Amino acid sequence: MKKHFTILGLIVALFISCKTTQQQNIVPITFLHLNDVYEIAPLEGGKAGGMARVATVRKELLTENPNTLTVLAGDFLNPSLIATFKYEGKSIKGRQMVEAMNATGIDWVGLGNHEFDLDEADLQKRIDESTFGWLASNAWHKVGEKLVPFAKQTRGQEEPFPSSKIFTFSNAAGKTVKMGMFSIVLPSNPKAYVHYDDFFATAQKTYKELQSQCDFVVAITHINKADDAKLAQLLPDLKLIMGGHDHDNMLQKVGNTVIAKADANAKTVYIHRLAYNTQTKALQINSELRKINEQIADEPAVATVVQKWEEILDAAMKKLGLDKNDVIADLKTPLDGRESMIRNSHTNLGDLIAQAMTAAATKPVDCTIFNSGSVRIDDQVAGKITQLDVMRILPFGGKIVEATMTGELLAKVLATGLANKGNGGFLQWDKVALQGNTWLIDGKALETTQTYRVMMPLFLIEGKETNFGYLTAQNPAVKSVEIPDDKNTNDLRNDIRKALIAFMKKG
Repeated sequence: MKKHFTILGLIVALFISCKTTQQQNIVPITFLHLNDVYEIAPLEGGKAGGMARVATVRKELLTENPNTLTVLAGDFLNPSLIATFKYEGKSIKGRQMVEAMNATGIDWVGLGNHEFDLDEADLQKRIDESTFGWLASNAWHKVGEKLVPFAKQTRGQEEPFPSSKIFTFSNAAGKTVKMGMFSIVLPSNPKAYVHYDDFFATAQKTYKELQSQCDFVVAITHINKADDAKLAQLLPDLKLIMGGHDHDNMLQKVGNTVIAKADANAKTVYIHRLAYNTQTKALQINSELRKINEQIADEPAVATVVQKWEEILDAAMKKLGLDKNDVIADLKTPLDGRESMIRNSHTNLGDLIAQAMTAAATKPVDCTIFNSGSVRIDDQVAGKITQLDVMRILPFGGKIVEATMTGELLAKVLATGLANKGNGGFLQWDKVALQGNTWLIDGKALETTQTYRVMMPLFLIEGKETNFGYLTAQNPAVKSVEIPDDKNTNDLRNDIRKALIAFMKKG
């Protein structure tokens, strides 16, 4: 019996020893992953999002595992309402985001297409203000005829963006692992100061360079989810794709590659817990979608930064005669303002804005049109809608005019709107329909010889939108343009946002 217990004790001791040895071989790595964040304060009446809450989650993860990196997969400098205002005599243009991200402790970002909404000088200012790292594998700064990396200017020193990065992590037992990371962005925002290499070719080239130097490789991407899946097929040994651009959370596995995206505006984040076995070379990934809501306390330092910018925004709105906290509707169905939708099809938000414009007319109009590019929220909104939400939807505001034009010109305008599918010149409308090849205006076939009264943004009839250079008051086919008087503060046509607020309040 004594011999039996001795053998059993040896087995238990061996089991514990093996388990301990196995644990000593595991190097844990954690990613806190955000994407497409335009708002630093909580949304939906305080129920969702908020960078101060994200900072709290980050601190918790660092306590759990010092090998924690916080990454943002592109789109943070634009669009946002506050970016359209000025502070200290200068346009804000993403300054509030950089301050909040610095305070939060973001470690690395990938470029998104909206970073290039900023002009070259403003983008450089935001880069120089940042304390986090920027990773750019396929986007280059075009300076004259030269292509150079974008770079941060710090105290007279230039820090070029790396095209890839190798990290070394260790555990308490001193075991180490090398992880490579690269970042790609889609070329959907062409600018004279930016050059995009093909992101698939760049990813393959960069991955090959990293593979020989690292134990495994991950990627930050800002491309369509279909392209993420294709990337996983092209690089079957790529372990994790932390994506952006698509604004709804998703988690899928293509082959051995995990692809994840969180919800926009930090309504959710992904927490990826990686465990690398230095002995077997096996990598395990556990991805958790975490809701960022009122159950998470604000991190005080970040909350102070958010409060500063909220007060600046509040003052700017009051100057316009608006109250950001005024609830104007309680919606059960989300209004879709995502660029991927509203610039390619007609959405319920587009319908609502067009109907509000029609209602603001001083005389009956035959139809209403507006360019979808005026909607800059790039998100969905639901629940209690405030005046602030309307401002976020239409941050640039602008006058609405009543124009009289020939049916021939109106037909051309509508056709141009369809041809602009995919960009801001795609038209949303009210009292317009396309039946086969026939345009219907207020339910009747459009007559090219007839004259129509059309409600539209002043911006549109100034010929400023894509492919609409011909649409101006000087066009002979435009018979008249009625522009509201600035002095008449009761005329809703003076600001499309006020027209939408009034319409939504009526229900």
